[in-house]
Amino acid sequence: MELAGKRGLHIGLASSSPRDWVQSHLERLGLRAHFEALYTSDDVARAKPHPELYEKTAAHFGLHPRECIAIEDSHHGVLAAKAAGCYCIAVPNPMTATMDLSAADQTVASLAELSLETLLG
Repeated sequence: MELAGKRGLHIGLASSSPRDWVQSHLERLGLRAHFEALYTSDDVARAKPHPELYEKTAAHFGLHPRECIAIEDSHHGVLAAKAAGCYCIAVPNPMTATMDLSAADQTVASLAELSLETLLG
C-alpha cells in the first residue's frame, strides 16, 4: 500500500460490512491511514453483490470502475467488482477458499505473488 501511495495511486475500501466493524479492525491493525476512501454497507442502498459500493468508491476518486483494480476474497465481492466493471483479483482466505471465485480476472493465493508493476502493466 505504501508503494501505491508513493506512486500517486488512490486506495479505497469497499466493504459490505458495517462501518463500525470495518473501522475498528482497520484501526486495530494500524491500516486506516492507508485508505483515502472508505465505503461500507452503511453508505449504500444495496451491498455486494450489487456493484454500488464499487461505483461509489470509484466516483470518490473521479474514476470509472473500469479504471480500478478490485482485490476481493469472496464470491459476492468478485461479482460486485465485475458488475461495476473493475479488473478483479481474487485472493481467497481460509473461510472463502471453497467459494466460486472464477469470475475474477485473476486468482492468487497471496498478494505477495504480484508486484505493483505487474498489476499496472
